[in-house]
Amino acid sequence: MASLLIAGLGNPGAKYQHTRHNIGFDILDSLASNLGICFDFSVKFNAQIAKFPSKNVFLCKPQTFMNLSGESIASLMGFYKIEMLFVAHDDLDLPLGCVRFKKGGSSGGHNGLKSIDSLYGSDYYRLRFGIGRDEKIPVVDYVLQAFAPAESEVKSHTLKHATEALEFFIQNNDFSSLQGRFSKNIKPENTQPKNIDSEASQ
Repeated sequence: MASLLIAGLGNPGAKYQHTRHNIGFDILDSLASNLGICFDFSVKFNAQIAKFPSKNVFLCKPQTFMNLSGESIASLMGFYKIEMLFVAHDDLDLPLGCVRFKKGGSSGGHNGLKSIDSLYGSDYYRLRFGIGRDEKIPVVDYVLQAFAPAESEVKSHTLKHATEALEFFIQNNDFSSLQGRFSKNIKPENTQPKNIDSEASQ
């Protein structure tokens, strides 16, 4: 398998833990736990980094703020000559309980993706974790809020599903199969995954 970096996007510090904008960090923590590996802070890359040696896979949680995420990621990719990049991030345009995958395309206004695009390019895989919107709350405030208690069950099931998706990709290195198998909506009423049409190009 080609070398792979899986990056989760978020903001550093206790103030931002488990907020909507930090779901990328939560996904990476869950993945590291399932793989039995631990994060260590790298001063060189200003990131929390873990490695899964048997598959030549790196995990990365940039410790810059969100709008500088690309600095850690591009530097790490270049230094280790990593061949593939997969980024897990929150997505305002998808409802909570929705997981989508795409390769390339625009940042959709996401500041973390904008930073990666500017320093590395846009040709990388993405896991989009829906966080929904609240039109009554400014976006900058909404994304920095914790998930509401009423959302906790759906969030938990969706997080587990996203983690399993990345484990599948590590083991199989098959993006088309990943899209077909793991593009899901998780319904609040029963928290069971439902198959939906793939929206890889959107």
